[in-house]
Amino acid sequence: MIGMKNKTKKFLEHQKIIPIAIFSDTDASDLPTGYADPTKFDLAAVVLWKNDRFHVFSDKGKEDVAYVLEDKSKTNPLPLESLKEYIHGEFLVGYDLEKFGLPLIKSKINLTDDCDLNVDYYDLLQESYKAYEEHSGEGGKRFRLFQLAFWNACENSVNAADMIGFTHLKMIQSWHWGARRKGIKKLKNETIWCAELACRIFRRPEIMVRDHRTNKRIRIPIQAIGNRTSDMTGD
Repeated sequence: MIGMKNKTKKFLEHQKIIPIAIFSDTDASDLPTGYADPTKFDLAAVVLWKNDRFHVFSDKGKEDVAYVLEDKSKTNPLPLESLKEYIHGEFLVGYDLEKFGLPLIKSKINLTDDCDLNVDYYDLLQESYKAYEEHSGEGGKRFRLFQLAFWNACENSVNAADMIGFTHLKMIQSWHWGARRKGIKKLKNETIWCAELACRIFRRPEIMVRDHRTNKRIRIPIQAIGNRTSDMTGD
């Protein structure tokens, strides 16, 4: 798979934005609360881009495992507890951060009164939902990250055929069986998509989606990055 493009790297560095992908190996159907309570899920892995490289955080698997994510260099997973050092006070861009990702992270890492995450973020799921709601006048629509990446011509979204059939449930099963490298590569790809969508929205606050009434792709206005941020300290 292709890595992060140089122009995207420069954008992230200049705007001080960290793209992030979060994975739980808990099947929501096994929980009486389903997706309603993120704190009931296990946090299996997090991949993010910071300081010009990918970082993997996971407490699952062998200690000597390594993943090749960029420029053929190996990345060893860091303990999840160290994640707060990488995202504290930062601006994150990700998918489903508001209602799932960040509440899950906060519930699984040790936070003290004087060391909250205190992150600002831009949630691509929530913002695209609100943008479509404004466009249609008939309610929002939950678009998958792959759909947003594909429709907006993000890197590797066209050639990610092997990932299309790699559903979330299959990723959970694969993770429990110990075959985790494909899952980490998928999270890396999602991190790139979040970064490229952020870059596009920052340059022009619009996004390409599919209108459910005409089944045609359309470009609609979306909330500009930086104009709506959220402080997690109030949770």
